[in-house]
Amino acid sequence: MSKWVRIGVSSLVGLLGIGLAAAPPAAAAPRDEARWAIRDVTVIPADNDEVLRHRTVLIRDGRIARILDAGAVLRPQDGEVVDGRGKYLVPGFVDAHVHLANEGAIRASKDPVLAGLPLDQGHRYDRRILLNLLRAGVTGAANLGGSAASDDNLLWLRDEIAAGRMPGPRLYVGKRINGPRAAVAAKPDGAVPASTVDAPTTAADGIAAVRRARERGYDFIKPYQFLNREAYRAVVEEAQRQGLITTGHLPELGCADCADRAFAFAHPLSNIAHSEELARYARVGSGLAPADIDALAQAVAVSGASVTPTLVTLKTIVAMYVQRAVPAVPGDWAQRVDPVTRREWSPPANRYLSEAFRAQDGADSFSAGYDFARVLTRQLWKRGVPLTVGTDAALPGLAFGVSVQQEMIELREIGLSPVEVLRAASINAHRLFDPERGRGAVREGERADLVLLDADPLADIHNVARVAGVFVRGQWWPQARIEAALAEDAAFERGLAERLAPQAE
Repeated sequence: MSKWVRIGVSSLVGLLGIGLAAAPPAAAAPRDEARWAIRDVTVIPADNDEVLRHRTVLIRDGRIARILDAGAVLRPQDGEVVDGRGKYLVPGFVDAHVHLANEGAIRASKDPVLAGLPLDQGHRYDRRILLNLLRAGVTGAANLGGSAASDDNLLWLRDEIAAGRMPGPRLYVGKRINGPRAAVAAKPDGAVPASTVDAPTTAADGIAAVRRARERGYDFIKPYQFLNREAYRAVVEEAQRQGLITTGHLPELGCADCADRAFAFAHPLSNIAHSEELARYARVGSGLAPADIDALAQAVAVSGASVTPTLVTLKTIVAMYVQRAVPAVPGDWAQRVDPVTRREWSPPANRYLSEAFRAQDGADSFSAGYDFARVLTRQLWKRGVPLTVGTDAALPGLAFGVSVQQEMIELREIGLSPVEVLRAASINAHRLFDPERGRGAVREGERADLVLLDADPLADIHNVARVAGVFVRGQWWPQARIEAALAEDAAFERGLAERLAPQAE
């Protein structure tokens, strides 16, 4: 999570089970028997600039079996027909940096009011989050760390989704490994705590932390910035030995045991989780000097790392700082933000609207940091550094699902072509998190994680918001089906609002 994002988002919006009758999740269709034929659709594979018009796409056993030319005659065994006339088939979107609110986070909350709230057994809040991701065309999501209980719940959800027992995108669950802040303080106030596997300051404990995460079944490692030089290097190198990717923060600068720029890029992450991380290095080193843009872009390119810019995250933080208000959520998505999230987005829970946040050192450079990150991201793109789409939701103002579309627009605005934006939102993320299971393109043999759009995203990237439905693991979820599943919990959410009303007074 961004350095500016110090709130406990793992405790956000996860309370929809409060004191209401349980309801079982909507059953997902059997994964291995469904067959579908998307007829007369325009296919945008996204792995190149090709556009395939008037195609029929056959889906079998969760994969794209055939892409047939115009005029192909369908047989009964080809499966249920989806009308693709006037529509566009693109790879499913992936949020490469998200912090999913979930029921496990509630039980781990340090707030006794939240931790003491009863949750039913239906996983209805978990289901709601997952369905809203699908509603936005998000068929994959990488969670970049939370509490142990939150992670346990997400690992369970990941396996339930994979087994077809819970609707939702493919989940990739990361383990955050971080050291004590005191270990990298330039002027420590007291003694540095002894090294532990949970907060390593030694190589041995850093290695043990990675091995424990591997045994627990995590999909990747998120090194965080408060690891000192020794522990940071150990975590990155052990993750490589264990075959785990690393996506996270660059190490802290400025203390005796801290990294410097040369060290960070000599021991590179697989992926840098924010362009802001690079801007942080420029802020410390040169005060955001323009000359640092080329130097940092070149260092990333040479290191081989990819980058998840999360520009919409910085934009939203700057807006809260300047406007003293949470930015509006686009379109009808404002109605999708549940009452618990709204409570967390409002004072006093929202620290970005606090005077303490405004008074911190460097606050007056937030806007400059966003501008720097945008130009730097453009230079990364021009140098061929792979970019992915991530949001840092549930940051205040960034709703799950739609924030992916917002970040896609950010990338278009800095110069990427529409097909390059689609590639960042899909293929590049697949290459990062799941390279052994396909390329993520709309091609024969690839997994059927797809978005059907009502308008051409190559003509206007804003059309990524016009989602007719998604295929996830080869199952067709039209918007009507998603809306019906969400509507099942309408009374549930009204009850939640009533429960929370006294808390807001």
